[in-house]
Amino acid sequence: MAASPPNVKWFQKDNYIGLFVEVTDPKKDSLVLKLTEQTISFSIDSSSGKKEFNIRFYRKINPERYSQKIKERRIKIILAKAEDSQEEWPRLTTDKARWLKFDVDSVDLTDEETIAARKLDDAKRKLESEHGPLPDNAKIQRISEMLNVDELSRDIDEAEKEMYDMLRNSYLSIYNGVMAVAHFYLLFMAILRVALGGQGAMLTNYAAMGWLLKSAQQTAFLEIIHSATGLVKAPLLPTIMQVLGRAVVLFAVVDGEEQLQTSVVCYLLMVSWSAIEVIRYPFYIVSLFEWFFPRLTWVRYNAWIPLYPIGIACEALLTYWCIGMVRETGRLTVSLPNMLNFSFDFTLYLKLHLILIVLGGGYLMKCMVGHRSKGLKKLSKQQGLVEVLKREHELVKIRQKKESKKVK
Repeated sequence: MAASPPNVKWFQKDNYIGLFVEVTDPKKDSLVLKLTEQTISFSIDSSSGKKEFNIRFYRKINPERYSQKIKERRIKIILAKAEDSQEEWPRLTTDKARWLKFDVDSVDLTDEETIAARKLDDAKRKLESEHGPLPDNAKIQRISEMLNVDELSRDIDEAEKEMYDMLRNSYLSIYNGVMAVAHFYLLFMAILRVALGGQGAMLTNYAAMGWLLKSAQQTAFLEIIHSATGLVKAPLLPTIMQVLGRAVVLFAVVDGEEQLQTSVVCYLLMVSWSAIEVIRYPFYIVSLFEWFFPRLTWVRYNAWIPLYPIGIACEALLTYWCIGMVRETGRLTVSLPNMLNFSFDFTLYLKLHLILIVLGGGYLMKCMVGHRSKGLKKLSKQQGLVEVLKREHELVKIRQKKESKKVK
């Protein structure tokens, strides 16, 4: 029976090469192992016939330093690397053999160098599969030196980040700018209408400008996505509470009851909301580009103190009035029996929402107190820095004048 090669797995450590030769019931006395600096010849008899192989190593070994251990199903051979071949071998042999494979189980997958080497191998295999054989190592090294791979990779990362920042800032600038203009127009028209038409203009303000307020509030749902995706640093829960809370009051309470639309409280609600947003959205644009506008910052962190309570009180009062109206009309209430076997008491929901307005309003104001403390502290630090720079500039100018006088 002709000899056949066994399955062989190999691995390496810092100073030695290991071979796992898979042989069933090997006969120890028949083992023949011949070593040179560049080759190994192996032969042994087993229950499945004679097994043998010959390997020419990629680099040199020390043929005098080796060990072998024979077990029932495999033979382990350890070969010491030669003194001038201690570095990591990229492969075991210059030849290719189907029966010879690398022992993946021997790799320490937590080792940083190993992970990097595996990524390099994956990249090479992908490149070979898509574009054919790779150039030799010397040519790769020259290309690497020409391109300066580390610097190129860093430049690509920086370019990607700059592109992302540019697109993000452009989008947020447009969004905040559009919202600021919309609310400025709402506030301006609300004040102008009352200035020209008197108190009666308050009662028709929603009929005239409600469409724009509803459009702006629908657009504001994007702010939840901004926060959830990390596009902005705004906390998610307060954002959801503010956007959804206003949406319920606007679309389910005010827009559904004409009697509420013609009330002074509705006018005050529109004015307080728009006054807050006329300050908030420009402040976001300024913060986006890290511009220094101390007065806008001060107004942002102080104007909410009267405006938030007014807005919350108007929301609560309109919701309370709406409860009585819905009780009479049954609007948005679903009663049994019906095809879906489902009931919904809109009056009960409004009562719960009224409680949420009070509790949620308190929570939002508590958040704003924290933001105000941090914002004003940062503003004070920036103003102090500006003052230092001014004094430093004055000192430089004085010294320059003295120097010019000495020269004369």
